[in-house]
Amino acid sequence: MSALAAGIVGAVAAWFAVRWIGARLRTGAGDGTLEFAPFMERLGILQLLGVAVLVWVALSREHDSYTALIALAVALAIGGVYCLCEGIITRGKVDDAGILFITPWGGKRHELWRDLRSVHYRAYCGMYVLKFRSGSVIRLSVLLSGHGAVLQHLRARGHHV
Repeated sequence: MSALAAGIVGAVAAWFAVRWIGARLRTGAGDGTLEFAPFMERLGILQLLGVAVLVWVALSREHDSYTALIALAVALAIGGVYCLCEGIITRGKVDDAGILFITPWGGKRHELWRDLRSVHYRAYCGMYVLKFRSGSVIRLSVLLSGHGAVLQHLRARGHHV
């Protein structure tokens, strides 16, 4: 199988996996908690293990060109660190008053539902973008356990999601 075909098959499989996992995580614990399932941390660990394997292969064998190995190792390292950070740090809580959401990239945001200005769903990356009067933006992935509670609160306030 060529690299292009493998990439296409992998992309299609990832798309189906995100849709399948997102549908199962929609309800979550039912207590208003938002967090990534443990698979996100495990994915990060697997990617970093892949980096270790690539480094071992590069150091244990003679290669004509290390460019592909270095590029793959860098890509896996970036993806692994990203997944670990998201899986470990990203948390939230939703209730009738508003939403508290913490991410490694955006910090802590606490917003009230009455200050919500717009909601958009970005299908290409599987996330809901909530914009508030303060200018704060909260991006909720469909891979967050409990994101269905947020959708219920949004529908109760007349937003079409």
